[in-house]
Amino acid sequence: MNFIQNNMAKFPKYIFRFALVLCIGLLSVFLLSPVQAEDVKIIKAPVILDSRILLEIEPLDNYTAQERAASITSTLESALADSIEQKIPPKVELQKKTPPKLKVTPSEQNVELTVDTALLVEVESDDNRLLVKVVPIEQNLELMVNSRLLMEVESEEEAKTLQEQLQQSLDKIWQERTANTKNTEMSEFELRIALKYLTIAFVITLLLQTGLVLLFRQVLRRKIKNPERRWYSLQLLVLVLLQVGVWATFIWYGVKLFPITEDWFYQVVEHLNKTFSSQMFQLGEEKISLNRILAIALTVVALWIGVSWFIRILKSRLLPLIEVERSHQDAIAFFAQYALLSIGTLLIINAGGVDFQSIAILIGALGIGIGFGLQNIVKDFICGLILIVVRPIKVGELVQVGEFQGLVQRIGTRTTDISNIERYIITIPNSRFIEGEVLNWNRSGITRVKAYVTIPYETDIDFVYRVLLAAAQVEHPDILRHPPPKVKFREYIEDGLQFRVVAFIRDPLKQPKVRTHLYNQIEIHLRKYGIDVARPQKDLTLKELDPEIYGWLRSQTSDEFRVISQETQFLEPPVIKEEYDWEAISNAMRGENGVSIKDRRFKFKLFKNVFLGSEAVEWLMVNERATREEAIMMGELMLQQEIIHHIFDEHRFKDEPLFYRFYNDEEVESNVES
Repeated sequence: MNFIQNNMAKFPKYIFRFALVLCIGLLSVFLLSPVQAEDVKIIKAPVILDSRILLEIEPLDNYTAQERAASITSTLESALADSIEQKIPPKVELQKKTPPKLKVTPSEQNVELTVDTALLVEVESDDNRLLVKVVPIEQNLELMVNSRLLMEVESEEEAKTLQEQLQQSLDKIWQERTANTKNTEMSEFELRIALKYLTIAFVITLLLQTGLVLLFRQVLRRKIKNPERRWYSLQLLVLVLLQVGVWATFIWYGVKLFPITEDWFYQVVEHLNKTFSSQMFQLGEEKISLNRILAIALTVVALWIGVSWFIRILKSRLLPLIEVERSHQDAIAFFAQYALLSIGTLLIINAGGVDFQSIAILIGALGIGIGFGLQNIVKDFICGLILIVVRPIKVGELVQVGEFQGLVQRIGTRTTDISNIERYIITIPNSRFIEGEVLNWNRSGITRVKAYVTIPYETDIDFVYRVLLAAAQVEHPDILRHPPPKVKFREYIEDGLQFRVVAFIRDPLKQPKVRTHLYNQIEIHLRKYGIDVARPQKDLTLKELDPEIYGWLRSQTSDEFRVISQETQFLEPPVIKEEYDWEAISNAMRGENGVSIKDRRFKFKLFKNVFLGSEAVEWLMVNERATREEAIMMGELMLQQEIIHHIFDEHRFKDEPLFYRFYNDEEVESNVES
């Protein structure tokens, strides 16, 4: 019950992913199935007449399928030409193949073996005993067209099926050719009708494309507002595929309207079929075709998508049910993912007809190449594949590798380009990102901006702490409220007391801008409350100074200090905001621009005044400027303080489509009912 409720909102995503994996798998099986035997030559070849596929022929003995199909096509063309000339429809008939007559004629000393009265062999005999064993020849069925041998068929049922199929197709082709309706030149009336249908199809296609483009733009706007929702990306992909499918359907329909384009289409299809089915190279004893390579590649892609989907469900649904620790969950998911990928890839390669001995040959050749000095290149290449697949860094992220820091511009198979703040490009080998330490500012989703202030020793530490915290809490669009800014007294240094002010942001590229804002606010608040910034000091020792002069200096210093204190003591103390103002947050969430609170139905039951946990997390991230982790923690705190609760009190606060309700809404609902 709970599992179904948790996944109800994500059900369309699962359906889409399952359909995507199923389509890729079926396509790969369709491409892979013709090439699972030992030789690529077993691929069937079609017999095409007037854009009609009449038969599909398999290879036989030393003749390929293409050669047999070409021979049958030539025989049918000749038979049709004769029947059109004689004005008699072609006739397809079955005949039993008469085996040759074997005859044994014993003589005085020899035995003669003849076939249809032709002497085959003469064998010596001993006491008139026959020394030759004659094997009878089985009778086969011959498929004839206008008394021309087309092919031999062993099964009588198959022969009758082929006879009926061929007879119907040849009758239609004969009628079309005799009526001159299947020529490359169309009549004026037929051309006018075809153009009319083509125009109607084009208008319908444009209307469908317009609707899909408008829907695409609408989904794109939603994705820009919520860039972290991956569901919008999948929707955009589906819309693009639908647009391509609509145009492909229109082109196919237009091709079928005109005989000449239809004939060209089948010729192109036949040429592509031959190209994809022909042998490209030989790997050991296996002959590899492009058809087989594409099938294996598509199947591996389907395997990758399916395994990734399964691992995501394993980590988010299955392992938490048995209360496995987080570190153990990651380890189990890691080994399960790569074990499934490795085993699945080997099975796919084996199903594709590639022998493991052939793979061993490639690995051996690669090892020889590495031994001749390609270690670094191969190492960078493999590290590039790891960067592309595992993605420890991504394009657009701010990283630091050794002494180099900048934005990732391109991840290649051997090198990666990063752009420095001075706008020059640094090319770094991929192995440095895998073997060395990499500082990624974007990986955690949050970045700290630090500002340091040094205050003289005589200043009140608690008062400075409050002033600096008030300065850090000044609103800025890039500074997060959760986690809130922090102030820390760090240490005693030579010049005074050092404080550190820390603010948190999402975009690491905003660090200079936010740091400038922090220093401006710190300066404003320090001046406002008369707090001086420590300056470098030097000790000056005055020996035998006149006591009157020394007293005068002391009096001047204390008076000045007292004046500053008198000016600041009448100012309002710095206002420190609370980290969580739950009353304001809950009122905002229930307000006009708050989270979507409405009646929602699950199965056959209606729940009033509820909201989804995932929607609440998104709202807190946008309106309270919190990270996703902080937003989830805030929801948990609201649940602990009995501000909200799960409708069945069965779940803690989660970033999932679970139903939650405010206690205040329950009180209002109970008052209305009473």
